[in-house]
Amino acid sequence: MRQSTSNRLLTTGRTLGLLALGLLLTLGAFPVVLTQAQAQGPSAEEIMQQAKDRWQGEDFTSAVRLTTAEPGGGETVLDVDFKAKLIEESRDSGAFRYKVLARVTAPEDVAGWAVLIWEQEFPTPDDIWLYLPALESTKKISLENFRNPLFGSEFVFEDVIGREPGLDTHELLREETLNVGGEDRPVWVIKSTPQDPDLAGFAYRITYVDRETLLELRMELYNDTDALIKLYQAEEVRELQGIPTWVTATAENLETGRVTTFEFLEPVYNTGVPDEIFDPERLGQP
Repeated sequence: MRQSTSNRLLTTGRTLGLLALGLLLTLGAFPVVLTQAQAQGPSAEEIMQQAKDRWQGEDFTSAVRLTTAEPGGGETVLDVDFKAKLIEESRDSGAFRYKVLARVTAPEDVAGWAVLIWEQEFPTPDDIWLYLPALESTKKISLENFRNPLFGSEFVFEDVIGREPGLDTHELLREETLNVGGEDRPVWVIKSTPQDPDLAGFAYRITYVDRETLLELRMELYNDTDALIKLYQAEEVRELQGIPTWVTATAENLETGRVTTFEFLEPVYNTGVPDEIFDPERLGQP
């Protein structure tokens, strides 16, 4: 049976998780002399930064379904309207940043909950606003709350736009293949350790980054006793309008047994999403 959403969501909150796509690297026609470091390939820091800075289209829109299964058998389903748009000022830097709006559309008792994110270039913290229709108020979320859950799912604020690589130190562990949706993908396996563990919620994480598309296909979060506490996994990846995108993913909490499935139901890029909808003053408007 489905559990009541309003009681739990009013005090906790959790979020979605988000978009991804590939980056094409092109060599010119002239001979290139590589240094030893270049011949060995990109560093862990470079890989994580490129994955974060990747191009995600001019804009993106989709219906989203978040289904959270409880260990006792209960289930909560949320429908969310999801939109993102490129911040024009980030185009010249090549570190592409986006404005993201996620608004709950069903069930009725929590419809209208909304999260708005403006990505900023590191080390400036991202701006995140949360709108609560029951209180008819919009509040800004501080950096300390980025790991807090939203919408009753196992995804968190930080999952919407990805963790800033500059918050961690990175180590390339190995290269291997990872099976996603029945297809073996070549990946880099990278260990990332937070510079400030108090703001991370984990001691370190292991990320599996697709070597061809730069999609983060799997992420394992560990505590300080090396126990796996949370697992993110891309379940289905498609190429949409030439852009590799994960359209289904799961987040599993190994400590509680809760699992959230994230599905893009009608994903499409470059539809001309208007910029004015990303105004925090308009979060209370449907």
